[in-house]
Amino acid sequence: MNLRLLASGAAIAAAAVLGYGIYQLVPMGQPLTRSEVIGELNGLPLASSSRVSLQRFGERQLLIGQRLVGGKDLAGLERAPLLDALLPGFDARQPAPWQLAETRNLIYGGLGTGVFELLGSIRGDTGVSLIGTPDGGTLYLVSAARAVAARDDVAADWDVLRSDDLGKTWTYAPDIALGGPRQYTVFLTEERVIALERHESGQRLLISEDGARSWSATRLDDQVWPDAKSFDRAFREEAARPGSQHADDQLAYDWSLYPLDDKHALGWSWRTRISLDASHRNEVLETRRFEVQFQDGAPPAFRIAQGVPPVPASAPDALYTRDQPVFETRGDTIFELDKADRSWRRLAKSPSVQGTASWIDDAWFGPNAWVIKTYADHLLSFNEYTKTYFYTRDQGKSWRPFQMPQDVENGLIGLDLSGDGLLSLAERDGKTVIRRYPLD
Repeated sequence: MNLRLLASGAAIAAAAVLGYGIYQLVPMGQPLTRSEVIGELNGLPLASSSRVSLQRFGERQLLIGQRLVGGKDLAGLERAPLLDALLPGFDARQPAPWQLAETRNLIYGGLGTGVFELLGSIRGDTGVSLIGTPDGGTLYLVSAARAVAARDDVAADWDVLRSDDLGKTWTYAPDIALGGPRQYTVFLTEERVIALERHESGQRLLISEDGARSWSATRLDDQVWPDAKSFDRAFREEAARPGSQHADDQLAYDWSLYPLDDKHALGWSWRTRISLDASHRNEVLETRRFEVQFQDGAPPAFRIAQGVPPVPASAPDALYTRDQPVFETRGDTIFELDKADRSWRRLAKSPSVQGTASWIDDAWFGPNAWVIKTYADHLLSFNEYTKTYFYTRDQGKSWRPFQMPQDVENGLIGLDLSGDGLLSLAERDGKTVIRRYPLD
C-alpha cells in the first residue's frame, strides 16, 4: 500500500513538473498582426538579411542597407551616384565592380513623406557607418575601403565621403580621418571630435579640434589607472602561488565614453578578473569614472572617481550624439545616464516569463514607449531559451508581452519617431517597403 502511494505520489509530481515545463513553453502575449505601409524605398530592394540602420537628423531620415547586386542591377544603381567613382583608385576604363556580383550599401533618404529616394550606393561587405555633426549639418560616410597611407610606417585610415546637404550630394574628403580603430566617435561641435582607441600602448582618448583632420592622443591608463602596474604585478604573483585557484585567470580593462556637451565627456573603466575555468564567473574587481573637460589651447583636464558602482557596458559599435538621451541594459536592468549627476539611474527591470527570471538581449527606447527582447530559462530547455518581447508605456512600471512573427523580426529597424510603433522592412511587388506595427 505504501509503495503504491509512493508510486502514485511520484507520478503526480512528475506530471506536475512536466505540466509546468509545458506551461513555460506557451508563448506570452498576442502576435503583432495589425500594420500599415508608411514608406517605400524608391529603388532597388534591400536583401532580406541586410544589416540596416535608420538615422534621423531633424526631419531628414537616412536609411542604409545592403544588397548583393550584379550587372542586371546596373540600371537601377545608376539612378543615383555610384559613390565608388569618388574614391581614389577607381578606374573607369576597367569593368565596374558592381557589374559583377558584389555587396553594395544602398543609401536612401526621406523627409517624413514616406518616400525614400536612392541617394547613392557604395561597395563594402562589412558595411559603412554614418557620423554627423551635432545639428546634422555635415555628414560623414565612412567607407569600407582603405585610404592610401601618407607614409609606409603609418596605418591607413578609411576613405571618407562628406555631405553638407543631408546626403543629397557627396564629395571625397581625403583630409578627414574617421573609422576604426576609433570607437564611440562623436562630434561635440563642428570642429571638436572625440573617440576611444585601444592602442598597443594602452587605451587612449583621441581628440580632434579641426573636424577630424588631425588627432591628438592622451593615455587614459595614466589618468584613470595610475596604480595599474603595481596591481597587475600583485595579480600575477597571486596567480603564480602554488595551489592558487586563480592560476589561469587574466586581467582585463574595459572602457566606455559618452558626450555631455560641447566641452565635457564622461566615461567609465572597469577591471575584471577573467576566469578561463567555466565553473567560475568573471568578476569585476573595481570600476572608476572619469570626467573630461576640453580646453581651447590646452590639454584636457580629468577628474577621477574611484570605487564607483558597477556600470552597464556599451555595445562595441555604438554611436552616440551629443544631445540624445542614453539608455543601456545589463542583465535584467535598464539604466539611463543622468548627465547632470554623472551617474547611471536604474529605471526598470525586465519582467519574469512564465514564472522564470528573464534577461534583456536587445532594447529600443522611444519618447512614448520602450520595447525589450528578453530570454529566459525553462525546464524543458534542451539548450534553448524562451524568447519574449515586451513593451511599456510607463518606463517599466508595467509590461505587456507580445509575439513578433519571424519575418517582422528579420526586417526590424526599431521604433518610429513617436515611439508608438515598431518599424519593419518587407518586400512588396519587388520593392522594399516600411511597415509600422502599432503598440497597443
